[in-house]
Order: sequence, then structure tokens, then C-alpha cells
Amino acid sequence: MRSVLLRLRIASLRYHSRMRFSLCLLALESLAACAAPPLSTSDASDTPLPLADAADLAAAPDVTDAADAPDPHDGQRLPRCEDTEPGGAPTFTPVASTLLGSIEPMAGLPIAQPDLSLNPVFERGELAYRARNFHEYVRGPAQTRLRRADLGDPAAALGTRASLAYFVHLSDTQLVDDESPTRLANLDTPTASGAIRPQEGWLPYAMSAMHRTLAALQRTQRPFQFGIIAGDCADSAQQNELNWFMNILNGQRVELDSGADDDPVTGPGNDPKDPIMPTAFPAPWYFVPGNHDLEVVGVSAVAVGNRDQALGTYAGTGTRNYTRWWAEPFRGTVVPDPTRTLLDRATIVQSLLTGPAAPGPAGHGFAVGMDVSVGANYVADVVPGLLRILALDSSDLSGGSQGMVHQATIDQWLLPQLARAEADGVLVMLASHHATTDIDRNQGQFGPVVADAVDGPAIEQLVAAHPVVIAWLVGHNHDVRIRAVRGPDAAHPGYWEIQSGSIADFPNQSRVIEVVFNGNGTLSIFGTMIDYEPTGCLERRFRRLALIDYMAAWESNHRGTDADRNVELVVPVPAAAMAAVNTIAASAPARIESETTLRGMP
Repeated sequence: MRSVLLRLRIASLRYHSRMRFSLCLLALESLAACAAPPLSTSDASDTPLPLADAADLAAAPDVTDAADAPDPHDGQRLPRCEDTEPGGAPTFTPVASTLLGSIEPMAGLPIAQPDLSLNPVFERGELAYRARNFHEYVRGPAQTRLRRADLGDPAAALGTRASLAYFVHLSDTQLVDDESPTRLANLDTPTASGAIRPQEGWLPYAMSAMHRTLAALQRTQRPFQFGIIAGDCADSAQQNELNWFMNILNGQRVELDSGADDDPVTGPGNDPKDPIMPTAFPAPWYFVPGNHDLEVVGVSAVAVGNRDQALGTYAGTGTRNYTRWWAEPFRGTVVPDPTRTLLDRATIVQSLLTGPAAPGPAGHGFAVGMDVSVGANYVADVVPGLLRILALDSSDLSGGSQGMVHQATIDQWLLPQLARAEADGVLVMLASHHATTDIDRNQGQFGPVVADAVDGPAIEQLVAAHPVVIAWLVGHNHDVRIRAVRGPDAAHPGYWEIQSGSIADFPNQSRVIEVVFNGNGTLSIFGTMIDYEPTGCLERRFRRLALIDYMAAWESNHRGTDADRNVELVVPVPAAAMAAVNTIAASAPARIESETTLRGMP
């Protein structure tokens, strides 16, 4: 088993995807087959993570250790949030827009080589990194806006500008049932990050804080028109994870606790297992499925074996144990939960259709009775008469973290929708979880080539040949990244690929996007990175733990460059959409929010 895992680990080092840690799962057909100790355990010792006693897990709230010895933690199963901040809150008030200031690690750059004996998920690791101030952040300088004209610079000077669309792009919340038996916590390494995150339990607080920050950032006169959530909303394709995600986006009471009813810190509102009433996303939001929404831990095709595993009582590859101090990972018996049932495309669509009416829209892009045989794809006219979203489901149901698009999806859905948009004379933005650089033709992760699958470069050429496409919104890699995808000639200049980072991993940001008509035959797509503003210890703890994960080099650097963060992306107005642009611009606001509100102007 170890030799197999070693070969897989070597292979994983060559592969850039977010879920490299799960190659064990892909090669061995089931989670149970991966239950041997890891090559180097996440704990400091060489011994496997401890098994749990069934009695420890069967008790209801405020479970105590079975041992007769005095409890050194006074019945607490996590440190009190305030106890992790002996210095208190930061002495400065963070600002949301990175055009005004940034969140910077006090300790500077992350370390060059991670310490394999100090996983920040464990108490020993976190305390060691806190001693080096890896959890501390300061207010850094404003980040500049960079104008990019890779797809062509206009000969004419700017004319009268008009703001055509104003919205939010975010992705990869990876909201996780961190007590699920399908988890791979025992396989976590710096070169295979994502199996477990020290900050993941506090994620609902960060999501709510981002919603609250965005709501406060917008002017009453110009609210955000919509939001695009570009996939990996859940972490392991479980119904309870999707339900939690929808509740948080809709501002509904939520309790991210499965199995036993845990209360690791006595009292309400002070630990990740207490119910919270989150702030709703401040605009109608659209859901785009990702690999984690449709595959177990984002890589394993849903099948009878892992359906049973998700609903079962044994965690073979490590999950969290909130009945023990620090909720450190363990392998062993867990309390089952029927809400851990695994999702498919049809159940995702049905779940989103039955959610609350506000903030909407109904179905969040999906329609009653829609055909998902070639993917959970949909069309949304987010600015009627002007801007259309084509949401492409890039999930590979054969397994693997990479995306897959079949020829049938191209022929039966994408090409007809592009032709329809050209005939309707509207601008188009595609939205998918995977960028084309993360779409392959392999069954699973490294399996045989699927005959009818279309590779990323071919899809790029196809889309860039349609000038009504001005941008493609993506997620998956958790990076802040902008890429110009050039078309074949001046009449077909290409489009901008926009990736806006991840809420789950540092820097834990979203991006505000504004489409502006420049009055000279071009559009500018403004993108501005947004930090959430914490108001309480639990929100700050999420950021501190995410920062430790990054500074300790157990997580990759996703921050991007100046050319990826705050940008103005110039693209010619497509001839087919010029009439629509002129019509909407005639009554659109002249105020450019990206250059006024997001710069702190009243």
C-alpha cells in the first residue's frame, strides 16, 4: 500500500490541480481502500492518527472525555475564540476595497520550505506558527488598478462613459461537512493541500462577513445587480453541504453540524457548531456547479460504494472529531447522518428550485423541467437586452478534479446559444467552474481519453470565434488570475478570462465587476478585489487560520500579480451588440462605481 501511495504522491507533484491529495482515492476505487496511515502523518509523530471510541461519539452536546482524569480544558473542546487572541483585535480597521488598502501578513512572505512535522490543523502546529506571528496581519498599501489592452487598444479617445452592469464574482467556498466519513484529512500535505484546512470550520462566518461587507460597500442608488458563484460551493457533493450553502447565501438560520449535536465551546454563538443567522448575499445570485458539487471530495464519481460510505459510520482516511480537544483529525467510528446523501445534477437543480424566493432569482439560474443530460447548463439575461450569461457545467462525472466538456454539449447547447446571442444582438459572458486550461479529455484523473470529449484549446478557439463573448468567469484553482484569450483576427478579438480567487483560502476575497461603455467603440471591464471586514472574533479567527495556512506554506500562493487583481480590461464592442450597447448606455449611469465608490468617494 505504501509503495502505491508513494507512486501516487510522485505523480501528484507533477499535477497542478487543487485536489492532488486525492489521487489515492482515484486509483484504489474506494475511500475504504485508502485507510492505511499516510506517508508522513499530519501529526508530529510517526504513528497513525488515533481511533475514536464509539462511546465518545454517541453522546449528545458537551461530550466529555471518557477518562477519569480531570479535564484540563474545563469541558471545552475548542479554545475559546478570545483565548486565541491575547492581543485582541487588530489596531486598525481593514477596508473592503483593495484600491484603498490591503490585508498583508505581518511576518512578510511565506516560508520557502514547509515544516512537514507542523501541520497548522493541529494544536502543536498552530501554536508554533502563532509564535512566529504568522497569524498577524497589518493594513498594507492600496493596490493599483492596471489597464490592460491585450485584445486591442482603441484609436479614439474616451467619449461619454456609461456604466452598463455592476455585479460580484466569487467562487470556491467549499463549504464542508468536516465530520463526514468521506473526508481525506489524514492525507493532507503541503504538496497536496486541500484535504483539510485549519480555518474550514469558521467558513460560514467569513461568508456572512463577505456578504455584509458587500452590502455595506454598495450605494443605495446603485446596488449590485447580481452575483455569479462559479462552483465548488459545497466540498464533497453532500446534500447537507448544499443546504448549508443555500441557507448562508439566502440569510437563513444555519447550523453546520452533522452526526452528533456538538457544542465544543459552552454557550451560544461562540464556536463553529453553534447555529448562526448569516447576512444574506446582497443581490440575486446564480449557481454554477463545480467538481466538488458533483463528486466526492471533488474527485470521485458518485457510485454505490461512496454513497454508502457517506451515510456510514466509519471514517477511514481522517475526519474531524469535535468530541476531542482541538477537534483534531482521527480515523474511526463516526455518528451517521442521513443528510449526507450524495448529489447529482438533477438533485442540485431541484434543491435550488425549492429555495426561498429572496434574494432570488428562482432556481438561481436553473429552470423547472430543464434537461441535464448534457450538463446543468443554463442561460440568464442578467441585464435584459444587453448582457447574457451562458453557464456551462464543466464537471466530469467520470471522476477527477479536471473539467470535461463533451461534443454533445458543444453541438446541442453551446453553439446554438452563441448563435442565438449573436442573432439577439447581446453581449455574452460565459461562466463555468473550470477554466479551459483545466479542461481535459481523460476519464477520471489520468484515465484513457474519452472519445467525444473536447479539449480546452479547442473550446477556446470555438468561443473566441464569436465576438459577442467578452468575458469568461471561472474558478477552480483558487487563484486571482486574468488571462487574455485572443481571437483569430481584429473582427474576432477574443475575450477575457476572469478568475477571482476563493473564499476558502487566503486571501479569501471576491471581485466586484463593472462593465462600462467608453463612448469610443470599446468596453472596459473593471475588476476590483474585495476583502471582507470582520466584526467579531470568529470572523477574525477564520482569517488568522487561513493566513497561517498560507504563511506556513501548507497552502499555495493564490494572490496573483498587479495584472490579475485590480484591472481595467478593454475589449471592442462587438458589431452585433453595438445597437444594444448604445440603447442601454443612453439611460445608464454616468458614474463609474469602480472609480468612485470603490475608491472611497461618496
